[in-house]
Amino acid sequence: MKRVFKLKELLTRFYVVICALLMTFTLSSCFDFVEQIDLKPNGSGHIAATLNLSKSKTKVSSLMKMKSIKGIQIPTQAEMEKEIKAAVQLLKQTKGISNVQYQTDFTNFIVNISCDFSQIESLNAFSDILANRFKTKISNSNRYYYNAQTNVFERKFVASSNWKAKFNQLGSDNTNQFADAFYTQIVRFEKAIVAQDNSKAKVAGNKKGVLLKLPFTDLVYGKSTLANKITLTK
Repeated sequence: MKRVFKLKELLTRFYVVICALLMTFTLSSCFDFVEQIDLKPNGSGHIAATLNLSKSKTKVSSLMKMKSIKGIQIPTQAEMEKEIKAAVQLLKQTKGISNVQYQTDFTNFIVNISCDFSQIESLNAFSDILANRFKTKISNSNRYYYNAQTNVFERKFVASSNWKAKFNQLGSDNTNQFADAFYTQIVRFEKAIVAQDNSKAKVAGNKKGVLLKLPFTDLVYGKSTLANKITLTK
C-alpha cells in the first residue's frame, strides 16, 4: 500500500508541475488526456493513459529552459524521466497489474503509460496510481465496477466543488484558455452493447465500443460527467 501511495505521488508530481505551470503562467492551456480501456468478459483487460501537451509544446519547451518562475522550480527533462521510470517500476509491483509499458516524447510533450489488469479492482488501482492533477482534484469519487453475471460495466464519478472554486481563482483570462482542453475515454468490449446511460457518450457502429469526449471546463463546472453505466449482451 505504501508503494501505491508513493507511486501516485511520483506521477502526480510530474503532471502537476507541467499543468500547474500552464495554468499559473497563462500559457496556451491546451491538452488532451485520453484513457482507453479494453475489457474482457471475465473482468480483465488492458488500459492505456496518455497525457498530450503537444498543442502547447512551444511554450512548454520555453518554460523548461528556465530553472524557476516566481519561486516555482521547473523540472528538467532528466528529472521527469527519472520520476516516470521510478513510478513505472512501482507500478510493476502492484498486484493484478502486468505488462507495464511507457513512452515519453519530450519533443511534443506526450506521456503514455499502459498495462494489463487481471480484474476490475486492479483497474481501479491503476486509475488511482495514475491520477493526474485534473482527475484527482475534479473527483472525490472515481471508481469502476463490473459484474460478469449481469454484464454491466459502470463508472461512478462525483465532481468536486472544491476544484471549481480553485479553478475560478485563476480568473477568466486564464480559465478561458482551457477551451481546447479535453478528457477522452474509449471503452471497448468483446460483447455488443445493449444500452449506456451517459447522454454525451457515443456507441461505436459495431456496438462494441463507447466514446466519451468532454471539455475539461465542462467537468470542472459540472456540466458533464464521466459517470456511465454500460449494459452488454448476455
